[in-house]
Amino acid sequence: MRDRRFPELATWFNAAVETGLVLVCDLVVLELTRLAPNEQRAREVAGRLAAFEAIPMPAALWVRARETQLALASTGDHRRVPPADLLLAAAAEESGVVLVHYDRDYERISTASELRQEWLAPDGALA
Repeated sequence: MRDRRFPELATWFNAAVETGLVLVCDLVVLELTRLAPNEQRAREVAGRLAAFEAIPMPAALWVRARETQLALASTGDHRRVPPADLLLAAAAEESGVVLVHYDRDYERISTASELRQEWLAPDGALA
């Protein structure tokens, strides 16, 4: 959301944060912290993310992720969608929230599950 080429997305994101519409889960925290270039920055990122409300990730999400993966097998898409995306989708589905994304995988997952998803920007717009 910090890409200077798309200031309207930063405006949208900041407004969503201020109104409490941005949620995280442990997998998101792990992934975003992993992208930090050093320990100091990793701790800063983790600290900032700790301020957001967190969606739980109980063990049952693994079952739902496996079910969705098998449902995707009917079209061969089970090979395209990474396990982390299946788990994030399962967490959003279980919590009843819309997953806002910029990744075709979540659109694929929604065809085989009850995931409610919405593109952050049209596919290809941020390339």
